[in-house]
Parts: sequence; C-alpha cells; structure tokens
Amino acid sequence: MEQEHCKLLIDCLKKDGAGSDAARISDLSPVHWQALLDLATTQRVMPLFWHRLRQKGLDKAAPAAAMESLREVSRRNALQNLRYYGELRLLLEALKPEGIPLILLKGIFLADAVYGNIGLREMNDIDVLVRPADLTRVSDILAGMGYTPLQPICVDITIKMQHHLPRMVKNGQAAFEIHWNLTSPGEHYSIDPGGLWERAVPVQVAGCEALTLAPEDLLLHLCLHTSYQHQFAFGLRPSCDIAEIIRHFGSTLDWQTVVERAAGQGWQRGVYLALLLAKELAGEEVPAGILAKLRPADMTEAVLETVRAQVFTDKSFAFSVPVPFAELMESGRLRDKLQIFYRRVFLPRAVIASQYSVPIDSLKIYACYPRRFIDVLRRHWHTLRKFRGNDVPLKILAVRTKNIANWLYHPEKAPGSGVGQLTDKPG
Repeated sequence: MEQEHCKLLIDCLKKDGAGSDAARISDLSPVHWQALLDLATTQRVMPLFWHRLRQKGLDKAAPAAAMESLREVSRRNALQNLRYYGELRLLLEALKPEGIPLILLKGIFLADAVYGNIGLREMNDIDVLVRPADLTRVSDILAGMGYTPLQPICVDITIKMQHHLPRMVKNGQAAFEIHWNLTSPGEHYSIDPGGLWERAVPVQVAGCEALTLAPEDLLLHLCLHTSYQHQFAFGLRPSCDIAEIIRHFGSTLDWQTVVERAAGQGWQRGVYLALLLAKELAGEEVPAGILAKLRPADMTEAVLETVRAQVFTDKSFAFSVPVPFAELMESGRLRDKLQIFYRRVFLPRAVIASQYSVPIDSLKIYACYPRRFIDVLRRHWHTLRKFRGNDVPLKILAVRTKNIANWLYHPEKAPGSGVGQLTDKPG
C-alpha cells in the first residue's frame, strides 16, 4: 500500500489534471488517509498538498478531518514564514546603507517570487549568497540581531574549505546560512561565483530590494543541491521546486544555456537526473531534446529506480548514512576502510582549528584529533551497531547511497563497470 500512497501523493501534487484522483481519495480509509498525511509530512509538502487538493476540487472527496489537519499545518507554516521574512527584511534594511548586496537562494526566494504564496513552501533556513569580502559584516549584523553561529566563524578557513559559514541560529526563527559560493572548493563540480554575480537580477522580497540568481543559474543550483550535495535525500520538495521554476519562467528560460552550463560546470549527470525526476514526480515537462542532450551514456532504468527509492526514504534516516559512512561500510577491503576512516578523523588543520576553536598554528591542535576520533564514533556508533547487526533497511540504504554517489561522482566505480547497473541489494 505504501507505493500506492506515493503514487497518489505524486498525482495530487502535479498541477494539471485531476484524472481519477477523486475516486482514489474518497476510497481511502481513515488509516490510509493518515498514512498519506504522514507521507506528505516526511516529504515536507503538506502545505502544497493542501493547496493542490483545493485547486483541483479534490478537497470535496477528502475527509473533513484530514482537510482540517492540512489547513492547520498550512496556516502554521504561513505564519512561520512570515516571521522568517520579517527577519530577512531586518537584515536587508541593515545592509542597504552600507551598499552590501545579497543574493537570495532557494526557499526564501522561491516561496514569495515563484510559488507566489509564502505559505506553500516549507523551510527551516534562509540561504543567502554574499561576496567573500562581506562575509564578516553580514555575520556581525546577524549576531546583532540575536543569531549565534553553531561553530566559531573564521572567514579565511571557510573560503578555503567550505562554501558557507557555520549556520547562524536564533530561537523561534529560521537559521541563516551565509554562502560565498554554491560549491565547496576542491570538488570536481566547483565553480567560480563571479559569473553568478554578473548574471544576478534584482528582485523585491519582503518589501526590500535584493538580488536573485538568473533563472538558468537558479534552476541549475537546485539541481546541484538535490543531486551532488544531498544524493536525492531531500524527498519530493526539490522536484516540486524545480517544476515550479520551469513553470514560472516558461519560455523565457534559456534551455540551451542550461545545457551548456551544466556541461561546463561538471553538473550534467546530476542536472539530468534532477530534471527527469521533476518531470516524473512533479509533472512539469522538460523539452525532450534538452533531456536527450543531457542524458549520460550510462543512464539506465536501474539508476532511476535507485534514485526514486532514495527520494522516498525518510530524510532523517537517509541522513544517518552520509556518503563517507556508506563507503566505509560497503568497502570490501580493510585497507580501504582504514583510509576512509583516516580521512574522516584526520581532517585538515584548518577544519580542526575551526571546529574546536583553537589557533591553527597552536600545538593544541594535535590534542583535537583524539577528540575528533571520539566525536566520529559517538555520532555514528548507533548506526554502526545496527549495520553490524545486519539491519537490512540500513544496509540497503548504505548500498543505495554509495551507488548514487559513485554514479554522480565516479561513474567508473559504479556497479557494472560504470554502466549504471545500480542495485539496492546489500552485499
């Protein structure tokens, strides 16, 4: 029945066509309705689900209690997002006199400008892009607004090792994630953010002037985020976001530019899969010729099935098995396991200095590595015990996560000598 719930949720979320959804909805028992609501919750699309049911007239076929539950979740989300936009407004107003520009990324731009209703898109952080020279000033202003970084901020280390500062949090508000780039240094898909600033376009959000990425860059960024950066473990919401962008910009979207930048930035494999999922799961058409141009030679139905399964894996469960952990568990040779573990413990000095708040040139930094060893064990010990106890769902997730990462990053390492023969069977 779980697959039927997934299929029904997908069909309801698609903007066009009600089809036989009314009959399918009216036939659901209270138990199955609750399962459908639970699925929409884990996929973080409850407000959009409520909106689509009403938009298509399907709310009349749904139980009143279910619609009331959806309405209340949507109301709370709208009120929460209003608070978030209020915080963004305070930041933009503080930056305006200093002439510091801000590019709005992902949800904080999408909810207002693309979805057209700030209550339809769930979010728990506000992502912004600033120039490297402005990182310190923006973080200082947020600190003055009551935000605290989860780790000590060191701009020099961030620029060398990460693409954003440590998250800044405040009780009752969304966290701020201050980016200086969309990609971390050293990745094969890393880019120079200069072009993003050159192509950025002005936008009015929260009653203030800001910038947003050019439509093609916006679309590519969301594809990058769900594929390379999170291995499709963010559920249905990214596919809905991508579909809304395609729908919103319509014929003004330059698809040839999308193809060329995807190839030039090394994002082609992830962009292809993300667009294919948006077409399949969110019902938005992508020009067939564009998908054909992006399609990797080793793309198979097995790849799509594996990624589809990852989309419908509970996010918190999926995040319990990051790629390095999956590689560690699935590696067949002790030497490889030791190398992976070594890389996770003995991080570069700059990273250790930032995480443990010690000067990079201090001898104290060497005492931090035993702490790092303990922290890694503490973080993953429970998952490791379950894995060693032959927890089948966990083993399947580890295989899937490793195979998706290999297909995206290292196609030569994918099962079947890089021909895309992914499998969910634990080894």
